[in-house]
Amino acid sequence: MPLFAIIIFWKILANHIDSELVLPEPFAVFKRFFSLLSESAFRKHLFATIFRSLLAFSLSFAFSLSIGLLSCLSRGIENFFKLPLAIIKATPVVSLILLTLFWFKSNTVPVFIGILMTLPIMTTAIIQGFKNVDTELLEMCKAFNFTKKQIIKNLYIPSMLPYFFSGALSAFGLSWKVVVAAEILCLPKSAIGSVLQTAKVHIETTDVFAITMSIILISFVLETVAATLIAKRKSRYA
Repeated sequence: MPLFAIIIFWKILANHIDSELVLPEPFAVFKRFFSLLSESAFRKHLFATIFRSLLAFSLSFAFSLSIGLLSCLSRGIENFFKLPLAIIKATPVVSLILLTLFWFKSNTVPVFIGILMTLPIMTTAIIQGFKNVDTELLEMCKAFNFTKKQIIKNLYIPSMLPYFFSGALSAFGLSWKVVVAAEILCLPKSAIGSVLQTAKVHIETTDVFAITMSIILISFVLETVAATLIAKRKSRYA
């Protein structure tokens, strides 16, 4: 129902403006959307961006887990990474993209930016989970002479996982958007961001809307799949 209302409002506004260059009608956008999906070249661009997004998230996942666990084990390591992570969080994405264009090839920049922007989210989530361990439960484990391995397995990991899963889901959604944004600026050969930028330069407004629609649709699909997988993992540790 909300989607139907949005389309009706879009249709009325498009008729009022009466200019496809400013706001194309919904039917024209939907028609172009399905036309683009039928093109093998467009699907190739989509899959290339999906691959970059998944690669960036996977690498960020591994780095975040390593840094987060090391930070939990040592206050010195946590303090060492605190400033770099804070700088990454405070720096505008566009600035990072433009800077990394001097250092890497256009195909590598979106992946690197995806890693940078999601790294603080998951790393912070792990550290927060560690710091929120129930101290009374910890004292009880020590009182019953639990080994360090038992304490980590039965207390620290279950405590950290909800925070980590929540951070991972947020990072996953952000990774897709950041990768697309980086592609728009650095224009890799195969990328949905490059197609979007080309349509914008050629003032093909209908194409811009249709491509944006595909980006939103893929985002929903990826985030739904990720949320389902994370929910299954959560239930194992509930």
